[in-house]
Amino acid sequence: MSSTIEDKISLFTKVVIERIELDFQQKQKKLVEDYESRKTTIIKDNEERKRTVVARATKDAETKKQQMILKTRSAMHLAVLKKRQEFADRIMDEVKKRTRTFVGTAEYVKFLKEAIKQVLSKFSADQFVNFSFSRDDLKNNQKVILSTIKSFRDEAAYKIEAVDSLIGGVFVKSGDGRLEIDFTINTILEESNKLVGEILSSWLNKER
Repeated sequence: MSSTIEDKISLFTKVVIERIELDFQQKQKKLVEDYESRKTTIIKDNEERKRTVVARATKDAETKKQQMILKTRSAMHLAVLKKRQEFADRIMDEVKKRTRTFVGTAEYVKFLKEAIKQVLSKFSADQFVNFSFSRDDLKNNQKVILSTIKSFRDEAAYKIEAVDSLIGGVFVKSGDGRLEIDFTINTILEESNKLVGEILSSWLNKER
């Protein structure tokens, strides 16, 4: 009887211990699985953070690179524009010096006569016109101006005025203001300045 009880106790103990061990193993297994899962999650999170940090750093670096490229291009563009303007100014200064010399020559007088003839060819003989000349031309070339105009029209059909801003040449406007012909040195220089700018721009673009 006593042995039977001991056997039962032993069996019960064995069963309890086995269940405890099984429960422990299951819990241990779950803990290990949870740990592995957590470890995997942490690694993935860290990898994702790394990728995010690397991506952000790469993006920031690319942005800075593009900003530097744009800044450099802008600086180069401004330098080219500045250099082109310097060249254009030097060329135009030389052109203006030669123009001032030209205005005092016999060749200029021929030019002035031809300019008057050309502008008058655009108006009818009886059409009233207003002539504008430089003050120096009316002082130094008045005889040539008057004789050339009078060879084409009567005194009653025109009026002459001096314009301080004019360098040379002639500007003519019809009495009703509908037609204007500009054959002044000022306009020729202005157009030359544009041409110089275009030539320099084309030349500098080829040199890049």
